[in-house]
Amino acid sequence: MKKFLLFVLLILGVTGLFFENRAELLGNYRWIITVIDYILVLTLLAESIQSFVRAGNKLYYLRKNIPSLIFLVVYLGLFLSNKVLSQRFADAEIKGYFAFIIIRNILLILKVYGRMRKFSGFLHSIFSKPAQTVVLSFILVILAGTFALMMPMMTTGGRIDFINSLFTVTSAVCVTGLAVVDTAGFYTFWGHLTIMVLIQIGGLGIMLLSFFLVFSFRKKVSIKDRSLLTYMLNESDMASIIKSVKRIIILTFSIEGGGALLLYPQFINLGKKPGEAMFYSLFHAVSAFCNAGFALFSDSLESFSSSPAMNFTIAGLIIAGGISFTVLTDLFSGLKALIRRKQYKLSINTKVVVQFSFFLTLAGMFIIYKLEHVPLLLERNLGEQYLSAFFQSVTLRTAGFNTLPMGSLQTGTLIVMIGIMFIGGASGSTAGGIKVNTLGVVQAYIHSFRKGHDETLIYRHQVSKDQILQAFTVIAFGVLSIFIVLFLLLLTEDAPLSDLMFESVSAFATVGLSTGITGSLSPFGKVFIIILMFIGRIGPLTLLSATSGRSKASPISYPEATLLIG
Repeated sequence: MKKFLLFVLLILGVTGLFFENRAELLGNYRWIITVIDYILVLTLLAESIQSFVRAGNKLYYLRKNIPSLIFLVVYLGLFLSNKVLSQRFADAEIKGYFAFIIIRNILLILKVYGRMRKFSGFLHSIFSKPAQTVVLSFILVILAGTFALMMPMMTTGGRIDFINSLFTVTSAVCVTGLAVVDTAGFYTFWGHLTIMVLIQIGGLGIMLLSFFLVFSFRKKVSIKDRSLLTYMLNESDMASIIKSVKRIIILTFSIEGGGALLLYPQFINLGKKPGEAMFYSLFHAVSAFCNAGFALFSDSLESFSSSPAMNFTIAGLIIAGGISFTVLTDLFSGLKALIRRKQYKLSINTKVVVQFSFFLTLAGMFIIYKLEHVPLLLERNLGEQYLSAFFQSVTLRTAGFNTLPMGSLQTGTLIVMIGIMFIGGASGSTAGGIKVNTLGVVQAYIHSFRKGHDETLIYRHQVSKDQILQAFTVIAFGVLSIFIVLFLLLLTEDAPLSDLMFESVSAFATVGLSTGITGSLSPFGKVFIIILMFIGRIGPLTLLSATSGRSKASPISYPEATLLIG
């Protein structure tokens, strides 16, 4: 608990110092500064009270911690004086107002500096646990990106406030695609470039990119770092981890580069200048491969609904990014063996991913075509009808592009989309959702249970009980997360249940499709969606592992409980 309080203190202290001098960036949300102040005070009080209560010898504790107690008294005095004066007078009339701020912040910095040795030990404990390292890296990237996107040069019509900037950056880093403002018109070139970089970082992971740079300069990597990489890549062979990292980065940039070259003629035909067309091509290629769904057009890709080249290129990038690097590598190896007329067996994981991805895409295509044929697709020619249905089905895997107007879709179509979005792409990919791998394990378990088999089999291979437990845990965690956020949204938002459910599932599965309510969400609604996007990108298992304590072997064996199920 004490480590957690210290971590909160440092994060809030840095954030408070930033906004104290740039309060105008918050716009109508300047109350956030006051909230941060009160949280800091409560955190300091909680830390001191907790330490005092746990101390065995109270008098000895008071003598030993005199400097900390003096700091607390002075800090509280400055805080109360600041609040009293700011309530009675305008800031401009208080000569000593800024002096209070400066002294208070100096004390806070000294407090943090005095804890640096302890905090460095806390960071060491975090980085020794791979799941916590992954979570922390995403948090730091989101915070840095939020402040960067709030700079005046990023937007065309003035600064963006904190909540909207945080929402946009979280959506980009979590490769979701939900947007509270028009991405195409609201941001400048530098804003678009920042979003693209954040999408790339979020798709690959800041840790993966960092290690790639280390490997590129032939620097040595510790055993601990290799252990982190094996966790991130779900790779059991630590010896080949360097090759795996390089292969993933090179494969990513190669596919994105190839996609950009295929998209380039499309934007040239729109009258874009060569440099602008190249940037548009690269932006949409990165956004598609990372399954982000951000587009530089106000209607997403609706104006390209009749373009086979645009639709198939974007769809191909989405599929490539959504089936995972492991499956891509395995498929490439199988293709090489086929060309050389050699035998090669695809892994069970690859077979499951390809099988379920193909089935879900095909099923989604025909269902969308059937439900939307009369109300939406009938006015288009036959080829465009199937092309639109196919593309919209692919984007549910989980990239938030759309060539159909989402606000015009039938309720039945939205329900089907919710189911496919919840499943998502493959484990280890840039896609979200509970993953098709999870669905494959659950389907195999149910099939074996129906047949009365003692073992769960996939392609005549046994699935371990741990993987079955993990699969059901992921589904339960996903359903619970969506249900809680949906309930909170019903309390804070004035929107139909179907739209809020679609928004919640889209956020958790990092899809980015919306019926059009994202921009009208209240500040609390945006925060709920931000949390859901973060949970969906990190993944239930990583989040549970990051928040779990150390496992302790218990010598006690408890009796079994008998419960009635079903």
